[in-house]
Amino acid sequence: MNAALVRELCSGRALMETRQQWREGDAAAEAQRMLGHRTHNVLGKAVAVVPQHEFFLMREKYGEDCWGDKGFVRDFQRLEPSMAVHKI
Repeated sequence: MNAALVRELCSGRALMETRQQWREGDAAAEAQRMLGHRTHNVLGKAVAVVPQHEFFLMREKYGEDCWGDKGFVRDFQRLEPSMAVHKI
């Protein structure tokens, strides 16, 4: 029974990591698409494409105002360059 439990835990973790890679890949593709266009919204230009799951995890870890902090966004762009659209 222990081996079955370990196998189930490992496969669940692998599935979670695979889903995260898909989300990051989709976000990176969207960021590349946006780079080729002059994208502006009501608040200004787009600075990054962040998967929803990642957005809420970072918000929970660093606080509600983290995405409004230019330093935080700049660090995120540096650590995840594939998701950055326009540098701030």
